[in-house]
Amino acid sequence: MRLRRITELSAEGVSLEALLNSMRRLLRQGSMEKSIAVAGSRVVEGHDDYWALRRLGCSLAPVSEGAREEGPVPLDALGFYDNVKAPELRVYRDVVELLTADRPTPLVMIKGDWGKGVRVWAKLEWYNPLSLSIKDRTAFSVLSEALAGGQGAKAVYEVSSSNTGVALAALSAAMGLRARIYVPTTAEGFGPAMLKILGAEVVTRGSSTVEALPSAMKEAEVDGAIMPNQFTNIANPLVHVAATAKEIEAQANFLGLKLRGVAASMGTGGHAAGISFYFKNRRPDVRVIGVQPAEGSHIPGIRRQDLSKWWPFPERPDVIVDVTEEEAMETAISVARSNGLLFGVSGGAALAGLLKISGVEEGDYIVVVPDHGIKYLERYLAELERSVSSP
Repeated sequence: MRLRRITELSAEGVSLEALLNSMRRLLRQGSMEKSIAVAGSRVVEGHDDYWALRRLGCSLAPVSEGAREEGPVPLDALGFYDNVKAPELRVYRDVVELLTADRPTPLVMIKGDWGKGVRVWAKLEWYNPLSLSIKDRTAFSVLSEALAGGQGAKAVYEVSSSNTGVALAALSAAMGLRARIYVPTTAEGFGPAMLKILGAEVVTRGSSTVEALPSAMKEAEVDGAIMPNQFTNIANPLVHVAATAKEIEAQANFLGLKLRGVAASMGTGGHAAGISFYFKNRRPDVRVIGVQPAEGSHIPGIRRQDLSKWWPFPERPDVIVDVTEEEAMETAISVARSNGLLFGVSGGAALAGLLKISGVEEGDYIVVVPDHGIKYLERYLAELERSVSSP
């Protein structure tokens, strides 16, 4: 048995069920129990483990010629954490390398009165360089998946309320692709503005992404464009298994945290689903808190969930908390005034949701902050005016 770079190998595809089952097993065991059998650089046995290692972000695979051999080989020895460690001096050859290699995004402790022995940490996803949001991860993952089967397509169509569309437009500009982004009438102003500056075609349609999706898919098919479709593309949650959730665990381990829970807001459900999959298999003692808008409330970038249309695996947040737009903004403003960091509204919602759950034990909690509040200044100023004028 020897180790080879996983990118040197090729293998036939496997079913989604086989892939997910292998990923679960590897996360739970923390090791490969058998090598992958190869003939030269072609995988001949252990295809599901090969694809699981790739999806988990490992850089190496244990291989043996002709037949599988007994292990075990720890995931750490297979470069499990390589994809969440930036080069020391953070120098990159192009924008794609910047996006994929400048990891992890920062984790910072947030001051506040959270309860005795409770510490809250914010994972600042606005450090992603294209859309200044967690959606850079999603966009690159779903676009790569779509391009792999796109047979030379030169145009990319997608429906987005803002951040994913901006990230896709930026990637399209870097890759020489033409982008058309369908945005709902409720999209924040920065989204359409950024899209136009990046050279994307902007189509305003419907009052929500759900409403705009069917016609956008039809037009992509007619025009021969690829449509990553962040809402159903399994590459969306899986990138958060391989990167976002793994970064959280690695940072918590580095700091020696007593990690109790991770709070994540939910739009497509991508990062909440990926984080749930990772921790329920790798660290089932860590509670995942999903946050959605309260009935009748609008919070940019997130929406209420229909769990009957959840991603095709049973792992999901342990609890789902409703938060109003006012609660989200009040929480974000409070953090800004006590810590000097202005969360986007969905980040304020994630923290507000964490603070609303019962049974918060002594220990450390991580809140995923999808983007920066500078995108929502008009909303925040209106909230300040409202709070001042309220009796």
